Amino acid sequence: MSDNFYIWTLNEDRRPNACQYYRITTPLYQLSEMYPEVKVYEATSERPREEIQAMIQADVVQLYSITGEDILHKVRVLKEMKPNDLNERTVYPPAVIYDVDDNTDFVHPFNRAFVRLGVRSYPDLHLLTKEDDELKWEDHKGRQMIGWKDGVTEADGHIFSIERNLYDMKIRHRLIRECHGATVASRSLASYFREVIGQKNVYVFPNTVVPSDYEQVEVVRKDPECVRILWQGSESHYIDWYPLREALAEITKKYPQVKWVIFGQWFNWVHEIIPDDRIEHHGWRRYESYKLKRGLLNADINLCPLADNPFNRAKSAIKWYEASVWNKPEATLAANVEPYHEIEDGVTGLLYKTPAEFVEKLSRLIEDADLRKRLGHAAQKWVLDNRTPEKTIPGLYDFYRECRDMRKRIDKPLIVPGTQADIKRLTRQEKALRGN
Repeated sequence: MSDNFYIWTLNEDRRPNACQYYRITTPLYQLSEMYPEVKVYEATSERPREEIQAMIQADVVQLYSITGEDILHKVRVLKEMKPNDLNERTVYPPAVIYDVDDNTDFVHPFNRAFVRLGVRSYPDLHLLTKEDDELKWEDHKGRQMIGWKDGVTEADGHIFSIERNLYDMKIRHRLIRECHGATVASRSLASYFREVIGQKNVYVFPNTVVPSDYEQVEVVRKDPECVRILWQGSESHYIDWYPLREALAEITKKYPQVKWVIFGQWFNWVHEIIPDDRIEHHGWRRYESYKLKRGLLNADINLCPLADNPFNRAKSAIKWYEASVWNKPEATLAANVEPYHEIEDGVTGLLYKTPAEFVEKLSRLIEDADLRKRLGHAAQKWVLDNRTPEKTIPGLYDFYRECRDMRKRIDKPLIVPGTQADIKRLTRQEKALRGN
């Protein structure tokens, strides 16, 4: 195919992070690697006129997890634009695709992102109102804790505001509906988009691993009999990890050869039930070094506990995928919840429903090295067969093409070009929003 296919995306946060990697870098740049006609323009909001011109001339505009009246206005302008006859060819406005990998309508209060996204209380999930002036819960010792106070609590430079968060959610839903289509990471989130938000044209593009991005390092162990069990996560995973506290204590007492490898958030209650010499803690690293660090952890067993709630149901199984890419793939024990529906219990991993079942299945993995090896290699085969660019990118390319072709079928070209007028219109709006 001779004509170039331009994809425009907005990446205002230039710091490398996992969301950027899985939803912008991997899909868009793998598209350009696999399809020579695909060209990617990554906007940063630093050069408004140039970036707006590039957006108008793109075939597809990809908007990752963004909201705001300014973005909604831009999308509506793009939808109102008509095709133009320029230089003996018809130039069509872009198809706009919304992308996200989390259900941000259900962020849990334990997540710091609640300051900007929190709109529901847990566990009853009712929408917050001004009457919900304070969100309270009990900690692991039964003490009453105050987590968020409307108009007072600050996190990451923002003040928690129920009114603002509810309004932003409404704008986000409008934006998603206005787009020509949406891509999401899970079938659960796809259903939510279609049935609740009202965006019917949804494609499930799963989080994808690029094996060559994971540096393989041979680690020599001091104690070959040690069984290294990995848990990784942020503070938001308290609700997933804490219900297993008694199970962890039981496993620690039962198997002296176990070393718990904690990567990420440190919880005091873990320190209270597991002796210090049985824990190896690693704090978070900058994302540029994450994949190298992940391999150096040299785990035998990968734990994926997850509470069954609306936010978690929309997650992907990326922790399972990443545990499977190493030369010595890890055996995974995961909660039997929606994100891990791809794991075949006893074949590509083990699944548990209760803390008792967690102890029973983790015990099997600790005692049986051959079982760990068999599950790890079966998982690796499944991931390489289903979640690498060669398997996932062609479907995304077809979806982008279909959205673009659908726009061409609906729109008819004008005789008088209007491209420059459209650029000026969007540039004026950009300046107004920036106070220029």
